[in-house]
Amino acid sequence: MIKSASKRIVRHILGTAGYRVYHRDVLPYGIEYMLDIERLAQMSNVPIRTFFDVGANVGQTSQLALTWFQQAQVFAFEPDPAVFAKLVNSVGGHCRFTSYNLALSNINGRVPFFEYGSSTLGSLIPDAQYAVRTRISPTQITVDCTTLDEFCTLHAVQQVDVLKIDVEGCDLLVLRGAERLLSAGRVRLIYVEFNDMSPRPGCTGGALTPISDFLTPFGFRFIATYPDYMEYGEDMHVGANALFFRPPTPADRGQQGNVI
Repeated sequence: MIKSASKRIVRHILGTAGYRVYHRDVLPYGIEYMLDIERLAQMSNVPIRTFFDVGANVGQTSQLALTWFQQAQVFAFEPDPAVFAKLVNSVGGHCRFTSYNLALSNINGRVPFFEYGSSTLGSLIPDAQYAVRTRISPTQITVDCTTLDEFCTLHAVQQVDVLKIDVEGCDLLVLRGAERLLSAGRVRLIYVEFNDMSPRPGCTGGALTPISDFLTPFGFRFIATYPDYMEYGEDMHVGANALFFRPPTPADRGQQGNVI
């Protein structure tokens, strides 16, 4: 009784201050994506052992993944050499972390990369939504690029449990470069950035519907969205992410002992 009364008092105090309290077991999906990934993994009895951070920037997501998933090996990809140096300095000493100065897309080789004066805006395309909206003139450099299929073959990675993609409009290109993995059911969860539901005229990428349409034939289910920020100007710009999950099939369960 005393404990329940104390909880009510605490909830009341926090409520009057503008806070709403949930126990993590009943927190709605769409608020904390790492928790949602953890819950989906536990529900399907699939451990998180490999976490791919594509568009790692300076390691914000990689650090979270290392904290949340104590068994996970984190693979981080950042093509911008200057930003990559900060990534290595920030997270590089962790024993479960490996970083690569690479872009991931649907092609292999040396490719143009467009910088916009911010570590969060670099892209393989010159007409990503934010760049078009703000009319920022990019600086072009050349970076190394590969596909997720090629990388996993080269490095003998059999399973990608979590694939996080934040690549300023190139998200669908990254997924197209992983079609062999997706077809084989070797990607479990995908957390991907988007700006609009449908493609926006004059821009490449950033639309959620084409990503969902691409993933559905591979058995993925949409789980939730996670709004990040909104900016107003001549037009409204939304930064958000979406989580997709491929539920295990009977064939997957029979092969779990062979998955690293």
